[in-house]
Amino acid sequence: MSLFKLIIKEAGYRSVSTLIILLTVIIATLVAISIFTMSKASEDETRKIMREQGLNLFLFPKGTETIDFFSYDYSATFDEEYVDILANSETFDAVRHLVGMLQLIVPGWEDPQGRKHNILLVGYKDEAIQPYLNRQELMGTDVERGTVRLGFDISRFIPEESLFRIRGEDGNIHEFLITERMQEGRGMLDQGVAMNLQDMQGMMNMPGKINKIEALGCVCHDGRVINARRQINQFLPDVEVKELASIANARENQRLMMNKYGSFIIPFVIFASLLISGFLFYENVKSRKYEIGVLLALGSGRGKVIGLILGKAFMLGFTGAILGFFAGTGIADYFGREVFEFTAQNIRPRWNLLVAGMALSPFIFMLASWIPALIAVRWDPAKILSDT
Repeated sequence: MSLFKLIIKEAGYRSVSTLIILLTVIIATLVAISIFTMSKASEDETRKIMREQGLNLFLFPKGTETIDFFSYDYSATFDEEYVDILANSETFDAVRHLVGMLQLIVPGWEDPQGRKHNILLVGYKDEAIQPYLNRQELMGTDVERGTVRLGFDISRFIPEESLFRIRGEDGNIHEFLITERMQEGRGMLDQGVAMNLQDMQGMMNMPGKINKIEALGCVCHDGRVINARRQINQFLPDVEVKELASIANARENQRLMMNKYGSFIIPFVIFASLLISGFLFYENVKSRKYEIGVLLALGSGRGKVIGLILGKAFMLGFTGAILGFFAGTGIADYFGREVFEFTAQNIRPRWNLLVAGMALSPFIFMLASWIPALIAVRWDPAKILSDT
């Protein structure tokens, strides 16, 4: 009888112990798959949550004093083409999500009730597409032409269904449709108005000019700001780079935490399943002691006995990997919809994990059965049969 048929007949004869081992394989696989899938979803969810804090890298014209920039002095500008120069470079990879901005304080803006205020105007250029980097979801504040988004404090002065009106440098009153009244807590934008960059440039008579680029700095081995400054100044030597460290550190610490979590929990699950399966295979081998003694007494080689045990482990590992993959993906999908607000719809079967599981799981469970197999072939068939 072939080795394969012997394995099938033994599995059917000892169906209870076989199912217990198979269940162990399935549980180990589904736990690893669900944790990995959920951790990837958690990374995406965290990234979306953390991005609400805003971009963490600011690019200013050389010589800009930020203490003046955020108070009154906006005289220094550069060409908005700087954004495209960085975005279209094949070698520039230190920064993502480039957004050109023109940020001005406008004194004496008059609200509909006739009261005057100093307000902040921010014109946003659409986020630049970096064709030589992997596509990512946009983070920029794209504002359609002819529209504005009002900060919380300003919106209180403008009735619903009204237009936003402001006098430009040309002396004319410019009107804009209000598409959003932002919630409180946007920092300086609570007292500001977000608008399209071209609208603002035309209104303020500053065509083609910006005074700030916001971006997201990458995590690099030689330091976030150091690497960003070096790469940016290769293209734009008249630009200064400053980092908002609180946001950058929060993102980096969260990423490191998720990596440590995944690198600990999945190996722990694999080791635990390896240990438990080893004991189960040993009990299975002990229950087959008489059968193994007969095989050895009839002249079957020790290699065939080892093949029976390892072959069963291979089949259970392979089958359990497939069943565990679909069970783990289903669990991740079910609980992910309860846990994740933004990325639940992105939880999907990761077919590369199925391939990896089908390759690794049989090997892992053959390893778990290796010691029981070695113990079995060391038994003396004469002693086994004489004791029965």
